[in-house]
Amino acid sequence: LSPYKLGKTEVPYKLWKEVHDWAIGNGYMFANAGVKGKDGNGSEEEPVTSVSWRDCIVWCNAYTQKIKGEEECVYRKSKTDTTVLKDANDTTACDAVYADMSKKGFRLPTEAEWEYAARWQSESTNADKYGEVWLTKLNSASGAKDKWDTAETGEVAWYSGNADNETHPVGEKRSNALGLHDMSGNVWEWCFDRYDNNPTANDGAYESGGFVTDPQGAASSNARVERGGSWDDDARDCVVGKRLGDGPDRSLDNLGLRVAMSKN
Repeated sequence: LSPYKLGKTEVPYKLWKEVHDWAIGNGYMFANAGVKGKDGNGSEEEPVTSVSWRDCIVWCNAYTQKIKGEEECVYRKSKTDTTVLKDANDTTACDAVYADMSKKGFRLPTEAEWEYAARWQSESTNADKYGEVWLTKLNSASGAKDKWDTAETGEVAWYSGNADNETHPVGEKRSNALGLHDMSGNVWEWCFDRYDNNPTANDGAYESGGFVTDPQGAASSNARVERGGSWDDDARDCVVGKRLGDGPDRSLDNLGLRVAMSKN
């Protein structure tokens, strides 16, 4: 993976709303306005939910333009048509999006970026070794020191066993080794990639010199990847190895986002 940054928390409603309202006044359009936490009755510090994948990529462009200027927006109509995506209702353009990773704007993480950040460790506790890197075992929550069916899940994640059937303010649970909160539990998080049951199915498209570099998922699929588990999932569904895929138009009360940014 090329160097990248990842948000310490899921995007809280307060930030989503601030950018959303700015965007509406600057030529952007959304399919869903987003709500505070599970059902709109939460606090502004709870993660935004009920936003589609299309809403999220358009919102990332708006956040970028607001902070860094339109030239740094990542999501474009195509590699040759560099028009910035600004309308989540333009389903054809959104679903055929080109991600210009040379830009320094906000974006969704790729699935590989998400999993690496969720699993990275500096020690061997509850980890498997890949080369010189220790990664949390697939049957554990991010940051957990034991497998899913122990009290450890509750230390790092809001899930069905402790969430009281609702979302919670971001960043309250113990962080993982990189200082990232809620990588397991609270809400599922959209990733950029198209979904395939086999996450390595399209790796050949990103292979060079014997290495797969910066993969971006399936070559074709109507679904986009979700990772991390949520407030209404069992502990076993909040492990770092759990993957889901859903249509880019879906907006659910247990699904939000975390932003990433390229550093190169």
